[in-house]
Amino acid sequence: MEQTHALPAKKVKAHISLKKALGWAAIFVAAACIIFYGVVGAISADQLTLPERAFNEKMTPAQVNLPYENIQFGSRDQKATIAAWYVPSEKNERAIILVHGRNASRTELFMGYSLDLIKALNQAGFSVLSLDLRGHGQSSDGRFTFGLKERYDVMGAVDWLAARGYQPGKIGVAGISLGSSAVIGASAEDTRIGALVSDSGFADIYPMIQSRWVEESGLPMFFLNSTRLMIWLKYGYDITASRPVDEIGKVAPRPILLIHCSDDALIPYANVLQLQAAAPGAQLWTIPSCIHGQSYNAEPAEYQTHLIEFFQSGLK
Repeated sequence: MEQTHALPAKKVKAHISLKKALGWAAIFVAAACIIFYGVVGAISADQLTLPERAFNEKMTPAQVNLPYENIQFGSRDQKATIAAWYVPSEKNERAIILVHGRNASRTELFMGYSLDLIKALNQAGFSVLSLDLRGHGQSSDGRFTFGLKERYDVMGAVDWLAARGYQPGKIGVAGISLGSSAVIGASAEDTRIGALVSDSGFADIYPMIQSRWVEESGLPMFFLNSTRLMIWLKYGYDITASRPVDEIGKVAPRPILLIHCSDDALIPYANVLQLQAAAPGAQLWTIPSCIHGQSYNAEPAEYQTHLIEFFQSGLK
């Protein structure tokens, strides 16, 4: 007869206890990893979406001898109070809304001194409204949404101008970088905007974030997904939804001017080609040998001429 050798009862119990302990340890480690992943994602979501405030209180249109008003108005979604300068023209028939980029303000409109541009537009017969996006300058707090909600700040400016008597088709918008996505989104939704200038704009934000994620966040790529999730959970939007390339075609047949620096490494030149392909009637002005946000500083006189001629023909 064959003999069987059973483990002693104490050893069986110890073996079962060890398996349970290992199982619980695995669960604990997995839970800790998930919690850590989420916490890092939450911290990263805060950092990615929090603007830096930059505002020079000494810089106003008065420095270039322009009469102006400091104004405030509500964003279209009523989620922010927007601060702005309003520089009226004598004709008071056509108005231009100017929108700055990320971490800038109306005092640093095109990544640098820009009061001369405001003066040139005003002397050409345009009223000018230069605003601070939510979370920037002197406007109320807000988070970056890469144009998804900033468009409502621009649309609030349109509402304010309309209340002052500016007619549909007589309001133009010009935005740079983050401001570009805001003015494209606003123009796609509000047909009272008669002409659009997009400077240094991205076609799709997510590839931009992916390409610079490790450098700007200091985190491995696999934390990007947890950051996306936490932005959605905490702030209610999906960063991948900001795709001006899907909206700019809705602006047609209204006039569109696209401006981009040929050596832009932050938002590569291929982006403006995608935007132009989505809006075939758009004009394209390429500025050679300049980097992101330096289009106006590279060619200030020509920049003024381009915008004045474009808006004079586009806002009839």
